[in-house]
Amino acid sequence: NWELLAPWSGAKITIPTKFIVGELDMVYNAPGAKDYIHKGGFKSDVPFLHDIIVVNGAGHFINQERPHEISHHILDFIKRF
Repeated sequence: NWELLAPWSGAKITIPTKFIVGELDMVYNAPGAKDYIHKGGFKSDVPFLHDIIVVNGAGHFINQERPHEISHHILDFIKRF
């Protein structure tokens, strides 16, 4: 509900972040989403964004569709710290 989230409007995510999405995810394919993610808008809202990973051939439930690949990405990210 946008009214409940209003106090966080414009808030930045200020922790190290790795974004993983399936290329077939409907949200990723929503109008404007790819431009926002890949052309700087997302990085502006998530200043400590380290990586954007698009998993080819995967949909929304990437952890179920590609468990080993996703686990590898998560562990690789955690090992940085």
